[in-house]
Amino acid sequence: MIAAHIAGIPVEEVLPTLAGPAAGLAMVRVWLSLRLKRRREPDE
Repeated sequence: MIAAHIAGIPVEEVLPTLAGPAAGLAMVRVWLSLRLKRRREPDE
């Protein structure tokens, strides 16, 4: 078991808390980039 601490907080307890919002932000970023890309393409 790895026990790393940053400012007295165990990293293994913080990482899952940060992973959820980070994954959500990544999904929103991909969704926005796809929508904006479609909007920029000319209709044929």
